[in-house]
Amino acid sequence: MPYLGIDAKKDIRLNATSDLDLTSDSTTIKFGADDDVTLTHVHNTGLLLNSTNQFQFGDSGTYIHQSADGVLDLVSDTEIEINATTIDMNGAVDVSGNATFGGTVNIGTTGSLSNNSGTFLIDANTNLTFRGGVQTFDNA
Repeated sequence: MPYLGIDAKKDIRLNATSDLDLTSDSTTIKFGADDDVTLTHVHNTGLLLNSTNQFQFGDSGTYIHQSADGVLDLVSDTEIEINATTIDMNGAVDVSGNATFGGTVNIGTTGSLSNNSGTFLIDANTNLTFRGGVQTFDNA
């Protein structure tokens, strides 16, 4: 296959009327005057964006990035909406704001709900136990 080498000090525009094939494993595309952003092909895996750089959508307030090792951030300046018939989350869930549920909240065969003043425990026999705090029931 013929090789095209370009060493230019001016802007270059590449117009392809078909596919652009980068056929080498570990191919890297570099962006910026000092190559500070790179997109690298990882053999049989996918593409890797370097460092803590971001994939932005629409504007700089909506993006995905790795903020630390093992931490993936989905950031939006207004709302993140997830639509699916089932959403399966495995791991601890930490909600730092209010949670609103438009349907039933199911707690498996055993579980607990707790806050600063007490804990509500549900056992395998679906018995409900309150520990600490004040419990008020209103039948109205």
